[in-house]
Amino acid sequence: MSKYNFDASINRKESCSIRWNVNEGELPLDIADMDFMAMPEIKKAIKARAEQACYGYTFVPDSYYQAYIRWWRDRHSTTLEKDWFIFSKSVVASIDSIFKHLGEPKDEVVMFTPVYNVFFNCIKNNNLVLKECEFILDKDLSIDWKKLETQLHGAEFFLLCNPHNPLGRKFTIDELNKIINLCKQNNVYVISDEIHGDIDLNKGRYISILNSGVTQYDKVITLLSPSKVFNVAGLHSSVAIIPNNELKEMVQNGFWQDDIGEPNYFAVDPVITAFTCGDEYVDQLNSYLNENRTFLIEFLRKNHPNFKIVSGTYTYLVWIDISYYSKDSRLFVKRLKESTGLVVAPGINYGKSAEGYIRLNIATPRSNLIDACNRLMNYICENEEE
Repeated sequence: MSKYNFDASINRKESCSIRWNVNEGELPLDIADMDFMAMPEIKKAIKARAEQACYGYTFVPDSYYQAYIRWWRDRHSTTLEKDWFIFSKSVVASIDSIFKHLGEPKDEVVMFTPVYNVFFNCIKNNNLVLKECEFILDKDLSIDWKKLETQLHGAEFFLLCNPHNPLGRKFTIDELNKIINLCKQNNVYVISDEIHGDIDLNKGRYISILNSGVTQYDKVITLLSPSKVFNVAGLHSSVAIIPNNELKEMVQNGFWQDDIGEPNYFAVDPVITAFTCGDEYVDQLNSYLNENRTFLIEFLRKNHPNFKIVSGTYTYLVWIDISYYSKDSRLFVKRLKESTGLVVAPGINYGKSAEGYIRLNIATPRSNLIDACNRLMNYICENEEE
């Protein structure tokens, strides 16, 4: 029997939720946060912190870093050292700051696409130039290595999402080593966003880039946070892991200049709690998410087999091929919302190769997912009849 109730319904419209800031009757399954209650232990830690009732400036204690070190050692067989850590308010803020302080206008950034849409904003905000290396959207979501090697020539940054959002793909150790070697040959900074690392629906475990040949290359930055798996994005707590001292100092100075290097009052204690006693919660969460994914696959196979789920099992964001019904993902999403109130994300947001796809968030109680499936089925049936 599950210790944590992921079927519980929460009225998030009363919590100033960005995702649930929708019209009455709409069901938003687009933005990447979860509809589940956080661990009771996290709530308890926040309440204890609040009861101190003196909300001044806060530093990051050693216990915060030790909690990360324990978690990554035991969950991911990854060795972290305290001297590698830099605190940051968020992964996205870190990427923005790194681009700003390590790059120059018109520097080139290589990314595998389709990919998290905010990455595009980080590139644009810093006047950098995007070079998309599109995944081959086959069964294995293959990498076009020849194209990647060509694009890294003359580039300044390679921005990796591992596991990959929205495709739910993990990278093998051989792939990570090959990426490191190619970037080293071209003197390219590697930034690895590993915020989805604990979302693991089939117990396969992702492999951090820190398990690759990073010790042989001094331009690697790994970004970690509990925000996705523990649903604490609003606490604004993350870290950058940088083994090279010189690079770490450069990034740290940038974080301070951009005012993202100090924690808010609630950014520390709940994270220590999560990484200290969150193993059972994460295991049960992943099991529930896997059941949701299985339900969605079986529903579509039975009712609308022309929808194809492309994504893997290392994210709660499902990537669906809708090309049988529409090549225009933005128009499909618009009409779906207008007709049924179901809100999903259009594929085109994630790269120029992503037309004909949508992204759907399954980190929601089963009742919401059933509702979403029925709305999608009704929309397709109505349009097929026309």
